[in-house]
Amino acid sequence: MQNVQSRWKFSETRITLDRDTKDLEKEIRMSTSSIAAVPVAFPVSLRSAECDPILVIVGLTNAGKSTLFNAITASYTMVANYPQTTVAPNRKEITLHGRKVTIIDTPGIASLAALTADEQTTLDLLLGKKPCRILFCGDALRLKPSLILYAQIRELGIPTVFCLNKADEAARLGIVIDAEQLSRDAGTRVVLTDASHGIGMKSLLQQLANPSLPVGGMIQYPEDLEQVITRISALFNPIRRPSKGQMLQIIQCPDGPERLLADRFPAERIDKVKEIIHELQWRYSVSALQLRIFHGREEWAERISRQVTHRSDFPIHSLFQRVAWASRHPLLGWPIFFAILWLTFHGVVVLSSEMAGFLDGEIFKPLAAMIEGWVDHPGVNEFLVGNFGLLTMGLFNAMVTVVPILLVFFLIMNILEDTGYLPNLSVLANRTLAPFGLSGKAVLPLVLGTGCNTMATLTSRILETRKERLMAVFLIALGMPCAVQLGIMMAILATIPFSAMLIVLAAVAGTQIVCGVILNRVIGMRQGKGAEFILELPPFRWPDPLHVVRKTYYRVKWFLWEAVPMFMLAAVMMYTLEKSGILERLKEWFHPVVTGFLSLPDKVTEVFILVLSRREVGAVYFKDMVDGGALTFQQIVVGLVVMTLFIPCASNTMMMIKEIGPKWAISMNIAIILLAILVGGLVNFLMNLV
Repeated sequence: MQNVQSRWKFSETRITLDRDTKDLEKEIRMSTSSIAAVPVAFPVSLRSAECDPILVIVGLTNAGKSTLFNAITASYTMVANYPQTTVAPNRKEITLHGRKVTIIDTPGIASLAALTADEQTTLDLLLGKKPCRILFCGDALRLKPSLILYAQIRELGIPTVFCLNKADEAARLGIVIDAEQLSRDAGTRVVLTDASHGIGMKSLLQQLANPSLPVGGMIQYPEDLEQVITRISALFNPIRRPSKGQMLQIIQCPDGPERLLADRFPAERIDKVKEIIHELQWRYSVSALQLRIFHGREEWAERISRQVTHRSDFPIHSLFQRVAWASRHPLLGWPIFFAILWLTFHGVVVLSSEMAGFLDGEIFKPLAAMIEGWVDHPGVNEFLVGNFGLLTMGLFNAMVTVVPILLVFFLIMNILEDTGYLPNLSVLANRTLAPFGLSGKAVLPLVLGTGCNTMATLTSRILETRKERLMAVFLIALGMPCAVQLGIMMAILATIPFSAMLIVLAAVAGTQIVCGVILNRVIGMRQGKGAEFILELPPFRWPDPLHVVRKTYYRVKWFLWEAVPMFMLAAVMMYTLEKSGILERLKEWFHPVVTGFLSLPDKVTEVFILVLSRREVGAVYFKDMVDGGALTFQQIVVGLVVMTLFIPCASNTMMMIKEIGPKWAISMNIAIILLAILVGGLVNFLMNLV
């Protein structure tokens, strides 16, 4: 839609964008609320009559699909109280009622019109694959949008089970849903669930045993549309006939017949379909047809949601609603944000230091001394517990330095995620990110970058335009330290004057701001403007201790599984480089930059080499140098600046290549290396002047 004027409306549970539209066509007048009709583009094929033993979980963002997936498969995938936690499908093969079934958890969608890369993934699974069953996960707090999406899913003609999740949260807000009436209107049994606590799961699993096609309650579109659907249906054999939903997609898509039918049906039949559609498009434009179809679904969903929903007349105003409002308020929100930062800093420094001291003094130092006493051979002894020892630098370093920091940091992050604070932070930061050409939605991948840069780069899929994705990927790679690196930086900064933190923050944030503004102009000329900011706000709630502890456990477990071998591999690599003499040669090559330009000791070259494999490995080694008194105050500051801005680790680089292409990824990495060295040199020069 063009010439759209937007205004924000804030509510306790979500943000919607009201749009006052002019006449798109003489034959249609309508206003859309939280969901708008958009052009439909489907670069996938229609599914055939045959199907695979696949159960696809589909629903709105933040409806609880991943929680259902965890409950059904008895496994764990990441869940959080903000939209689009899942950005790539998770799958697991299980035995369900005696049959082998592949369960697939998909990214959330608002409709079958894919606007982002993660939504396109879900669409590919529904249309490109051949699932025999769909588990539709509705949201009791957003019944009308859930029904609009369900209407599109059921029209695909795939047996579907309707689960209405978050019934407990709806009840706490005074919202009661008549499940029996909803089942009659939707044409299929609706199961109310609270997947996070296992309520309703037994009934849901029974429904999954024998899912059936919905009976009755099908949406009736305007008569001329229904006639066109009937005429198109008559052209196909009933066994291979496209579903009603697929035919509606063909009608809405300008090149629908060629794109969606060409690989399955002869050209003569496709030409007949085009003739029928051209007759309809002679009277209505594609935009008008899309609006008519959407309007039919919206009226159906509105009527049902009114009939089955009963609200308490007593207003419910909780403390959490007030806290949520304050956390996104332009004046109150920033003090709350900085208070959270201070608590995180204090927690990481104090608690992790105490845990690290206990582990080192009571377990790992005595263990290293014991191994050193057992092993007589000098070469083997040095390989195991020497300066670049497999155990001392690899395993023990990871367990003593990294695990305590991760435990505290992830515990705090998981509490913030479970409360629903991060989406409110997105609203708060929306205007702040405008100079970078980003919307508040980009806060989610940027904040997740403090957990893992690689995962944050993958999460950039939730951004709707390529420009925003490029900007977010660059800013994540440039100056967003991962959880371990950030925790280690906090531990280092806690041991030196507060002015060091101000210098490091100013250098890193200043570089991010300048590069973001410049890149916005450069990329904006080629990629166009960013999308408008539309974000569903989840309910603000008290964190569930069990969820927080469980998520912390799995995040630390995944880190140990992935990173500890990298720590040990890095130790072997450094040991080999040292014994072969290559390490000394590298120090000579980089001496003019490291020692001359940055005024750092040659040994810091080892840190930069380790950072190339994993950022946290280099950060841990740098902390060891600080603890050993090998660096001055100025060298610590310069080293932290360069290390924070330095090239992303190998895994993030590979993810960048996958998400934005090798050309952009390589160009960004080269620019980041040069920026890190230049900014580090500038900080060194300014500190020498002082």
